[in-house]
Amino acid sequence: MGPLRVAVLGCGNSLAGDDAVGLEVLADLARCCAEDRWPGLEVELIEVGTGGLDVIEHILDRDRVIIVDAVLAGRHRGDVVELPPGAMPEPDQVPFSLHGINAADAVAMARKLYPGRMPDPVQVVGVEIGERPKPFVQEMSGEVRDAVGPACRCILDRLGDWSEEVSSLDA
Repeated sequence: MGPLRVAVLGCGNSLAGDDAVGLEVLADLARCCAEDRWPGLEVELIEVGTGGLDVIEHILDRDRVIIVDAVLAGRHRGDVVELPPGAMPEPDQVPFSLHGINAADAVAMARKLYPGRMPDPVQVVGVEIGERPKPFVQEMSGEVRDAVGPACRCILDRLGDWSEEVSSLDA
């Protein structure tokens, strides 16, 4: 069995305050990741910005995908929300898209259009931002900025789990 092809997609808008959290988590992952950190995984970190249909091209034909984004899930600002594998946030829980379609909508559309090319599972790691993002604000709130590290650790844990899973299959 070859390596699992994994994509970690960072969603967000750096000009919308807390909505940039997915991009910040991805940047944090890039700083701490080494290519050979996860035996059996081929991991690619991809900044998808505000998502839209561009998300689809980055998830097709992957074995696993993690999407990291800001969410409005009714939790405390800065809470890290890891959805169960395969679960996607409701459309009103993903706060922002310049293209009228967010990452959750893009995944749902891709499942219908390309069922044989979709990864299973698509994992979502969100950070609660508490309110709709304000445009043209570059500073993230302290609570959301403090959640970048825990969200990064959540993703690193998931990658570690998948690496162990592949290693146990190869043994």
